[in-house]
Amino acid sequence: MAIKAEKPYHREDLRGDLVRAGREYVAANGYHSLSVRTLAQSVGVSPGAPYRHFSDRRALLLAIAIDGYTDLFSAARAINASAHDPEEALIGAGLGYLEFVTANPRLAELMYESELTSPSIDPALLEYQHIGQAALTEPLRAAVPDCDEAELAIRVLALWSSIYGFATLRKRQMVSEFVPHGLASDEVARRTITLAVHAAIRG
Repeated sequence: MAIKAEKPYHREDLRGDLVRAGREYVAANGYHSLSVRTLAQSVGVSPGAPYRHFSDRRALLLAIAIDGYTDLFSAARAINASAHDPEEALIGAGLGYLEFVTANPRLAELMYESELTSPSIDPALLEYQHIGQAALTEPLRAAVPDCDEAELAIRVLALWSSIYGFATLRKRQMVSEFVPHGLASDEVARRTITLAVHAAIRG
């Protein structure tokens, strides 16, 4: 019986191939059952080949999560650049996060509610948490320039809690009980985020 040859690959491409395959797997199945061996099979390389780029499963999960953060913040930067004022930038950031979670619920779980963040956040993700914090802090600072830094930090925390909490409720299908029947989901999202932004600005 002939031995199946491994799929040839360029060394510099294998890491990206594994991350892309990992994202596809997470999107379809969640991250819990993901293994290095499974991804090696999916891209057609030997079980040991991924270890040239990832020391273990956790390192692979981190790379997938970071790839998700990269996409999320790339979209956030585009939203911020197109905004006409700080309020619009903040509303856009909140809606952008909701859109990302809606499109990538299982990836968002890996990024925010997984072994990478509990019981404490992995140090490799701290940079991305800071980027996300800055995406809210900078436009809010522009909206309320006289606000001191301590108060600004609390307002950012309150705003992020509202955005994240609403996204979590919506992902778990727990929003409809709170709103009148017939009100479109997008309108509920926009009004909720807008109210949270107004509260952050007004204090």
